[in-house]
Amino acid sequence: MKKTTRPGAQAARRPRSKRIDHRWMLMALTTAAIIAAAVVSCVYIDEFIVTQIDENGHEVLWAKANTEATFILRGHIECHEDHNGVNFVVGFLAPRSWRVAENAQVTYKCDLSGDHDQILTMSVIPSTSLPKNGSGRTWVECLTQEYGVGTNVLDDMDWVVFQTDDKFDIINNQFPTYTIYIRANVGDKNLKFHPGIFVNHTDDGFSGGTDHKKVLFSPECFEVIGGKGEPVDYCSDHFNKISPMSSLQDDYITFTFKGSAGHNPLAATADVYLQGTAYTYEGHRYTIDARTDKTRMIRENAYSDTYNITLWPVDFFGVPFEETIEHIEYFFCNADGTISVTQSDDDFEQKGIPLPDVKDNFVFRFECE
Repeated sequence: MKKTTRPGAQAARRPRSKRIDHRWMLMALTTAAIIAAAVVSCVYIDEFIVTQIDENGHEVLWAKANTEATFILRGHIECHEDHNGVNFVVGFLAPRSWRVAENAQVTYKCDLSGDHDQILTMSVIPSTSLPKNGSGRTWVECLTQEYGVGTNVLDDMDWVVFQTDDKFDIINNQFPTYTIYIRANVGDKNLKFHPGIFVNHTDDGFSGGTDHKKVLFSPECFEVIGGKGEPVDYCSDHFNKISPMSSLQDDYITFTFKGSAGHNPLAATADVYLQGTAYTYEGHRYTIDARTDKTRMIRENAYSDTYNITLWPVDFFGVPFEETIEHIEYFFCNADGTISVTQSDDDFEQKGIPLPDVKDNFVFRFECE
């Protein structure tokens, strides 16, 4: 893999030997995952490149909002049995806001083509085209149920599955290589996540083994910067979670406190409450600071440190019908308000940032109509 550069920081190239070693680290992870496969293994992922080239020619792990990013997958096939009329399949895991199925362009080149350098096309697999061994499930259902969101911690993500527009015959003792290019618009929201990739072919169609299918999640986070809203972090477990993450003020929203995300005294208390203030475009504030049944969060189960509350923001905060909520600032606390968990506590846990004298609350911004 290539160098990771934080947004806003000056990027610099690593010495070539170090960059090659970094790539081989990811390749070694893939090799370790398939080392137990039998000698008839057919499809391999050799390299998954998520880094981009910025305007200065530097390698970075981010893209600016509303631009296009290219993810490159390289691999090879070691075929020890004949497969005729095969479509090769690639799945890509990304945040739902990217709308990959509508916006992405997927192309490839392969040694099975008459011209090894010819760029060929792939298309989204129709939901009516079921994998051969998927037990009646669609490709997306198979990937979602088998792999979920991988190493990401939020589930607002989609697998999108593509297949080659051309079919190929591949025979015993053929060992072609392939390169796949996934070009996707990264959308307008600030976020970071672990991209996921999957390869297979239609003659296998999601069989039970790993000979003909492989999956890999980037160990590094890819980030979108310069967009809308507070950054949504799919990579790290945080004290707070909101679902759905893109909401209007008239939607029902679930606020979650995840006590297991780090060390905090609130997770050990009997009750957890949601407190906060709604700020409107009209310049007014509406605050909820009472610990009552209305603000009490529900524990998921007796063994969990996760608490949820689902509410209608306009009603919960008592916002007049004629006003529109711009954002909510909120925090979690115990029954008497002496223990709280805020954005500052999360920053301390995740980033080691010292707690300020006055802690900053979590912030959720609503979508515009």
